Amino acid sequence: MKPSRHVIASFSLGLVLWFFTKSAYAALLCFFSGILVDSDHILEYIIHHGLKGITFNKIYQASVETSMREGDYVFKRLYLVLHAYEIVIFLWLVTAYTKNIYFLAVTLGFSLHLALDSMGNSELYPLSYFILWRTIKKFDAEKLFKKRSKIGE
Repeated sequence: MKPSRHVIASFSLGLVLWFFTKSAYAALLCFFSGILVDSDHILEYIIHHGLKGITFNKIYQASVETSMREGDYVFKRLYLVLHAYEIVIFLWLVTAYTKNIYFLAVTLGFSLHLALDSMGNSELYPLSYFILWRTIKKFDAEKLFKKRSKIGE
């Protein structure tokens, strides 16, 4: 999903949280946690391409083209360590245990991000959002993405 949509969705959820809690800090935590999940795209780019010549545009292009480009994967391996349901499950457990509004804020933002990515990315198998599944598949992009036919076929 495009970063601008994550910004809009996270901002909206942050406003809703602020409306119900009157906590600007909780609203900001929700907003930023819903956006910062994508920081793992930077790490992914560095793992595959290094730091030489790194630009925001190159990172963005690589992240939106992580699937197939004419049958070839941009990245042979896909790690994206923050895009993991295990983290969401852990956050919900901590939130339920602590009943802390700030943990709830982070959990809501993080959960929204993954939910939007899951719904908006039909090229990945749903289980590919689990680190355990990616580990079992050895992070091999070919095994994490659904097969697409090349353009024109």
